[in-house]
Amino acid sequence: MECREPGAISSEELIAYLEGEKVRPAVVEHLARCQKCSSQLAIYRGMERKLTHQLYRWDCPPNQVLGDFALGLLDNDQAVSVQTHLDMCVLCSAEMVTLTNFLATDPLPVASARVEVRPMHMPRHLYQPVQHIKRSIEQVREQTFEGVRRIAALLQPAQPGFAYQRSVAQSGLSWPRNYLAEDVSISLQLESSARQRGALQLIGLVTRQGEAIDALQGMPARLLTGEGVVQTQHIDELGNIIFPVLQPTTYTMELRLPDGIVVIDSLAVP
Repeated sequence: MECREPGAISSEELIAYLEGEKVRPAVVEHLARCQKCSSQLAIYRGMERKLTHQLYRWDCPPNQVLGDFALGLLDNDQAVSVQTHLDMCVLCSAEMVTLTNFLATDPLPVASARVEVRPMHMPRHLYQPVQHIKRSIEQVREQTFEGVRRIAALLQPAQPGFAYQRSVAQSGLSWPRNYLAEDVSISLQLESSARQRGALQLIGLVTRQGEAIDALQGMPARLLTGEGVVQTQHIDELGNIIFPVLQPTTYTMELRLPDGIVVIDSLAVP
């Protein structure tokens, strides 16, 4: 099969058309009516797909390296190399955005040994590396807080109230409670859980003197018993924190702030 108009278009123009570049209108018209050149274009396209499949991301850093970069665990030379690659590679840049958003917004996923619990927006090939990264984050956090000073939050005296309010407090219902730890104020209230009938939840409001209400957003808070950590939540943009569905027992709360751990003991849930 011969070209209907030999020399009408060049091989360079054919490849440019394949790459989606702007070409002369005559190139498009020629390909529409010339079976030889359109067949050659199909051959080039098949070769491109084969090469792309074999060489797909051959020079991209592994997901673990991207995760270490996100955590700031690479040395300076490695970090510069990864950043240079991210500036050029759209695919790795997209993965970095996915990793960063996932790490910033999601709590540690808890997956069964038999059932994979994977967020719908998370690509499967990224899920296991992200799990490893999040475990690394928790380990780094634990190491960071080892030796950090612990600040005991002191229960503040209840405000004077009407006679019927005092009688309620004397009956053992000592909620809400207000605590103070240096310049950090914590107000706690125990109430019925919105998730489970008959259960209780602990709601808190955390503020810091002289700072905006969202200054502590994202700071982790934990409830512990003698057996270890029961729940981990994070302070929201309004200073609120909620521990849903609590079992009857006595808890310790830890607020992990940048300059220390605020500790509230003896939170008895009936």
